Amino acid sequence: MKKTGLLAITLMLALSLFACSKKEGNNIATGGTSASNADTIVIGVASDWKTMDPARAYEVYGNFYFYATYENLYMVEGSDLTPKPVLAKEYTVDDSGLVYTFKLDEGHKFSSGNPVTANDVVFSFNRTKNIKGNAAALTEGVAKVEAKDDKTVVVTLKAKDASFLSKITGNAFAVLDSKVVKEKGGSDAADASTSDKASAYLDGASAGSGPYVLKKWTANTEMVLEKNPNYKGTVNASKIIIKEMPDPNTQIQALEKGDIDVALSVGPDQVKSIKAGGKSKVVSSPTSTISFLLMNNKPEISKEMANPLVQQAVRYALDYKGFQQLAGDGALLPLSFVQKGFVGAKSRPDNYQNIEKAKELMKQAGFENGFTVPLTAANYDSEGLSWITIAEKVKEDLAKINIKVEIKTGEIGVVIDDYRNGKAPFIVMHWSPDYYDLNNQLAFIPGDIVGKRANWDPAANSELVSLAEQAKVEIDDTKRAEISSKMQDIMAENSPYAFLVQHPKSFAVSSKLEGVAYNDLCKLHLNDLKLSK
Repeated sequence: MKKTGLLAITLMLALSLFACSKKEGNNIATGGTSASNADTIVIGVASDWKTMDPARAYEVYGNFYFYATYENLYMVEGSDLTPKPVLAKEYTVDDSGLVYTFKLDEGHKFSSGNPVTANDVVFSFNRTKNIKGNAAALTEGVAKVEAKDDKTVVVTLKAKDASFLSKITGNAFAVLDSKVVKEKGGSDAADASTSDKASAYLDGASAGSGPYVLKKWTANTEMVLEKNPNYKGTVNASKIIIKEMPDPNTQIQALEKGDIDVALSVGPDQVKSIKAGGKSKVVSSPTSTISFLLMNNKPEISKEMANPLVQQAVRYALDYKGFQQLAGDGALLPLSFVQKGFVGAKSRPDNYQNIEKAKELMKQAGFENGFTVPLTAANYDSEGLSWITIAEKVKEDLAKINIKVEIKTGEIGVVIDDYRNGKAPFIVMHWSPDYYDLNNQLAFIPGDIVGKRANWDPAANSELVSLAEQAKVEIDDTKRAEISSKMQDIMAENSPYAFLVQHPKSFAVSSKLEGVAYNDLCKLHLNDLKLSK
């Protein structure tokens, strides 16, 4: 959720460039994949990129770029979010659970030709930590990182962290060519937040060992990537051109004209149009983005929504199947705060909605005759589904138990402030993980990040707080799944949230494009893409 504000700002910038995008649409034919240029793949996106510096980037689309140009010790592959070794060939953990020793794989070289060494890993981890940007949040648990020799890295954690391997798959832990970056003013020193001067260089050139090198990036316009001749793995297309195209309809038109090969930023409505046209392929995959309702637990802000019986009535009154249909093919219904793909995830039963039970709960709460409540929904969307559309559905459902919903709209930049400050009585919101592990979802626990926004104090449910502490350090998957299951059951019955739907990602590609596998962390593995002749 920390990324939402950045997305909002980007969206506004993107909308301001709408006219520009149409001009781009007239020009991209020269960069498209005509039969004579099948070695170049062109992608239309509406990204949120702010910087190409791995130590500073924190945007949703960040790893779309970093997975193309850098490598990490562990990364995700295909559609799977499970960490797999890349620069590392193996690791061990000592009995304390705090000390991870990684042995580096042989043969990895940066695009400069320099070999990847343990010192590069140490530099990269320390640089992110000491720059102290948004990405540094993921390095907070690292006490120290050391190079025992050229091929051995030892990472010592401050406390046990069952999510550590998942955390190091993201750009905060991308490994940079330390020799090159230092030459360009880079620093991993304790004062790197002020002394590091390499970001300007990294915004125009990559310094990694990934499949591509950055040749050009013009923010909000275009990025050009070319094949890294020193990459150890397989690269299919020699060049990738990424075009910023904020309007999804423009993306579809360009795809159907053959000007681009991927229309990555389209919504459920465009998907229907693409399927009807039959000229392109639609790819749908689950994401880890969930939409939810927050009901403020503080009576001074909303005496009705703070009532646990009302909160439970709301959950039983909602038509979850209806939300699933709105979100489109591939949408899922998690029982609670743990999405499918995370350890121990549970699905909502088909017969969960129960209007009579909801009415009885409203009667027990003293609101048999109902009440009126404002529901805030920003002018925003999750994977193409408008939050206002979600709010309208909530209004329709809650009318059946005599709750009159008055929808309030506003720009995300304004709405988000009340949400983050715990002042929103009833609000539509979404959550997109910073890393793909149960620990990231613990933000919903009483007293944690989202819990505070709902004014849900730790004393309100000490059992949940205790289970969360266990989940953070338990590395046995079976035991962790049991903890996760217990927490979901409790949250489904007693919490200030109603989790609505886990969104799918749908996009369109040329019928000639092969090797397409969507991954919620890096979006697409660009080196796997290939155009058939």
